[in-house]
Amino acid sequence: MSENTDPQEPITGDTPVAGDTPVAGDDHRRRMRHDWQNLMDDLIEDGRQRGLFSDLAGQGRPLELEQNVYEGSAALANKLLKDNDLRPVWLAQRADAAEKIDALRADVARTWNRYRTAFQHAQGESHRTALTLGWDDACRKWEETIVKINKEIDTYNLKRPMTQLELFKLRLADELKRVDAPRYLL
Repeated sequence: MSENTDPQEPITGDTPVAGDTPVAGDDHRRRMRHDWQNLMDDLIEDGRQRGLFSDLAGQGRPLELEQNVYEGSAALANKLLKDNDLRPVWLAQRADAAEKIDALRADVARTWNRYRTAFQHAQGESHRTALTLGWDDACRKWEETIVKINKEIDTYNLKRPMTQLELFKLRLADELKRVDAPRYLL
């Protein structure tokens, strides 16, 4: 019996001995034993050479990559919505709320620019008083709009899936701060 000189290499019957003719795949087996960095590639290549990947179910057909394995019982409902180009209710509510938020913010910015310019060029105290009252009316109107939008945000946040981000409620002070507008003109 020959003594093993490599402590990591076990003595097996498939170890080539001097004088033996090399068997096909011996080089590959030796590399698998010593080259740990490429072990997975070597195992896959070895399996391919031995024909382990031949005649697999679905071979030659394209993969169905649009199937979501996490949707579970909602798969049929999601497929029907997608096939008919529809959105889930919670997504439509989010889009509607976002559209109203954008419209409110555009209105606040536009109105503030108009009032700021008019207030800077006001000719007298009576004109400034009228502008102050008009600005106060606009802020009250926005407060009412924000209450309505916040109700829609609450409805959306209750219906949304837990994996979707919730919408945060609006506050008039934050919306005015966004455009550097004061609540009261003085």
